[in-house]
Amino acid sequence: MESNEITSKIAELQQVKENLERTIRMAEEKKKEIENMLQSLVKIDSASVPQIKVEEAKKALVDLKDPIALRKNQKISTGISKIDELLLGGLPMPSNVVLFGAPFTSKDMLATNFMANSIKENVPVVIITADKDLNQIKYEIAQTLSVEPEVVDGFEDDGLIRFIDLYSKSIQSQSPSKKAVVIDNISNLSLLLKSVETIEQELLRTYPFYRLVFISLTAFVPQFDEKVFMKFTQQFTQKRKASRCTALYMLEDGLFDQKVFETISYIMDGTIQFRIVNAKQYVKVVGLSNARTREWVEVYNRGETFDLGSFSLERVR
Repeated sequence: MESNEITSKIAELQQVKENLERTIRMAEEKKKEIENMLQSLVKIDSASVPQIKVEEAKKALVDLKDPIALRKNQKISTGISKIDELLLGGLPMPSNVVLFGAPFTSKDMLATNFMANSIKENVPVVIITADKDLNQIKYEIAQTLSVEPEVVDGFEDDGLIRFIDLYSKSIQSQSPSKKAVVIDNISNLSLLLKSVETIEQELLRTYPFYRLVFISLTAFVPQFDEKVFMKFTQQFTQKRKASRCTALYMLEDGLFDQKVFETISYIMDGTIQFRIVNAKQYVKVVGLSNARTREWVEVYNRGETFDLGSFSLERVR
């Protein structure tokens, strides 16, 4: 091969090499561009899909009929059909009811089902927690509704659940909810009353009534003189009833004198009491106008709810 031909061939190959390098650079740039686009789309997808699932779950759960239709009924469901049957249709509306029993009895399950059922009926529920973590309450509601906790967060975002958090600051922690009303000190009764009234006014602009669960009165008993505590309880319950609120108040057995329970019960419209005898659990209704029986009835836990034995069961002494 002549020298001129070799020089020409080298130049030709150099040109081919440069063209290939240019093509490779363009391909690398295009690859990076596509990767960036994919990352952006994945972020959008991961943010939107759960939200879509949340909205779908909320729509599937909630009866979006105007809750004013519920006003025609003088009683409301507790969320547990056998308790409703025992109460001849459910809880009177409005009313103040104590759920009384030892820790870890089915009173906690009843309160959770009451909250979950309020959501399903599109009736707002105010949850005051003085001795239980908000995330735990949300988790239990989610379990009862058979949904993810994010769905319950969505109900809070919509205002169907309203939290007043007295618990977080008592353990020197930040509240896990940005929407909760946080009260620093459980002894600040005036702020608690004001906070409930503010939320109540907001809710009653949109809804004809609301519901409330107090978790629990037990945390307040050792904090105050008996007269102060009873005056607060009486004032609180009277205002709730006047505002068309049906409220449940948790109260633990065995942590204070029985006289305290008797005095609180006198202020309320009735009590649903739980007790354990010989490893069996029983429930009894006191007050609340009519009930199918005033005797103790055996309780059978069924996952997130519970069943009852015969209403003709003999009294447990």
